[in-house]
Amino acid sequence: MPHAFAPPPAPLGASRAVAPRVSEIRAQLHFDAEAAEARAVATVEFATGDFDGKPALDLRQELLWVRLDSKNISTDAFAPLDLGAGWESRTRVLDVDLPAGSHHRLEVGYELGTPDAEGAKPIGWTKGGVDFDFWMSDLHPGRYLEMWVPAPLVHDRFALHLDITLDGVDRPHKLLANTAAVDATPGGRHWSLVYPAHYTALSPMLIMAPAERLETRRSAVRVAGRSRSLGLVVAQLDDAGADLAACEADLRAWLSYLASRYEPWAHGDTFWAVLWGSTRGMEYDGATTSSVSALEHEVFHSWFGRGVKPARASDGWIDEALAAWSTSSRRSEHPRFLTEELGLDQPPVELYPPHPWSRHTPAAAYSDGPRLIGGIAHLMGGADRMRAALADWYRANAGKMVTTDGLAAHLKAWSGLDIGPWWARYVHGRD
Repeated sequence: MPHAFAPPPAPLGASRAVAPRVSEIRAQLHFDAEAAEARAVATVEFATGDFDGKPALDLRQELLWVRLDSKNISTDAFAPLDLGAGWESRTRVLDVDLPAGSHHRLEVGYELGTPDAEGAKPIGWTKGGVDFDFWMSDLHPGRYLEMWVPAPLVHDRFALHLDITLDGVDRPHKLLANTAAVDATPGGRHWSLVYPAHYTALSPMLIMAPAERLETRRSAVRVAGRSRSLGLVVAQLDDAGADLAACEADLRAWLSYLASRYEPWAHGDTFWAVLWGSTRGMEYDGATTSSVSALEHEVFHSWFGRGVKPARASDGWIDEALAAWSTSSRRSEHPRFLTEELGLDQPPVELYPPHPWSRHTPAAAYSDGPRLIGGIAHLMGGADRMRAALADWYRANAGKMVTTDGLAAHLKAWSGLDIGPWWARYVHGRD
């Protein structure tokens, strides 16, 4: 468990907030379409790590009750606090001092509604049906799993078990998730899911909708480094208006190319892609929810972003900068594989939020990020050399967590160039 990437304790008066080590999360999500209401019960198994203090976990829902180690505590004792990174990056903190290395169980019951996070989407209630999507985002804090289920920050890995039930629906529903461990009962109203234990809070994808709203195609694609084909599931919601066969062909080409260019596929035996009418997209481990226009960008993230994961939310600029640099279209601000001199006389840019409890990727990662990568590619002698350096970095770290400092060290060692001044100015925003 990569707890070395956890943020340091944050002072809280005479005590401190600490990042726990979460081993398992179990949650029961119950949707009642007739009443347009949903509730949940979740259990979190955790240890306190290397420091005494008050454990910090997040949940962006309204609490009904809380138990710690089978004892009832006030919901006010699990309230959101600003730990120094700003109110948007707040996280809930248990108002109980626990000794280092001790094991505990947190249980919470809560209403399941629109998460208390910027840009979060409500549950879609339709007559006799439910539209539900995790709808994650890296642009705003609190937009990962913690929208729906109590969860740690992205440095932690844990087993996630979900039990989902629907009442008050008049038709079968379909559920798509990036795990092979889905047990569905007949009738499309109850599912049990187990996500891989190496997932983090930004990994799991889940889409649920009335079955008639989801068109699905299943096929397979040969990718380098695998002895058997990779399964491919492509689906679209009825408002997407996509040519699903054409998208499937594009996905097969992109997956094959990226596997041969950067090598190992770091996920399971299937890639899932769900298309919709929204203009935005989101990456998950070996999966995406996306518009047609964003699809190549999101597939790229199965290598950079979810094949190698940001160790902290502040490291999330890396995968967005690399994806924008590698997959931009004619409509983008910068051309694909930009190679252009970047002097040290441009305004500083902060791509890496410095506070250890920060929880978002700056929007500048999509514009200034590829500009930085293109400038360093120019220093290195061209886009091909940058892509070769990135391939070596990916191969050395596939399936692992990566940091901003680690990427800088790799590029410096690989190229023999001192990129420190560019990193300081255009990553850390220093004059």
